[in-house]
Amino acid sequence: MDPKLMIAMIAVVFVADFGLQFYQRKKRNKTLEKLTDLLAQKDFAAFDELVDAPETRKQFPIYNLNFLKLNEAFLKEDKKQIRKAFESFNGLRMNKLQKEALYKRGFYYFLSEEDKENTRVYYDLLKDLNIRDQETLDVMYDTYILKGYKYLDQIQKQCDEAEGDGKMAFYALLSDMYHNRGDEDKAREYENLIADIGEEIKEKTE
Repeated sequence: MDPKLMIAMIAVVFVADFGLQFYQRKKRNKTLEKLTDLLAQKDFAAFDELVDAPETRKQFPIYNLNFLKLNEAFLKEDKKQIRKAFESFNGLRMNKLQKEALYKRGFYYFLSEEDKENTRVYYDLLKDLNIRDQETLDVMYDTYILKGYKYLDQIQKQCDEAEGDGKMAFYALLSDMYHNRGDEDKAREYENLIADIGEEIKEKTE
């Protein structure tokens, strides 16, 4: 075969393949936009229909679809559905970034629910990943699950270095740590500081 003809044929195939990929990517982005819009509108019936459609399942990896369903469960504030959504990831192959996103969602959700058993599960999973902000998880786990104050001095130092509204999160942590230590006067002191900042923010927005 003429080399020029072969090159031309390869070029045609490449252009056609590129065009197909571009079309599929555009179609996938349009579907994702529609799914996120339906979630924002809390149109759960339409979301369920679209996310479970055969064409949608062809366009996206199962991890992405399951994560969207997890977001839906959170928006619905359906505790039973949230647990079921977390279970849907069992057995899925995930890369480190996917695991970190999922495990952090699980850790903070079950922490907020004061579910010690499941918080511990996701805490251990995150420790195995060796993530950068492990220390933050350690502080949260010690304070709210173990009811400790191991990191009191460290958080106090960070609070002293923080500025403005940035102190509020530290005040909340310090208040809970002092509660755990049994120092109610100190705990109330930080609760009052939180209230003061809340009033300042309220005045600025009025």
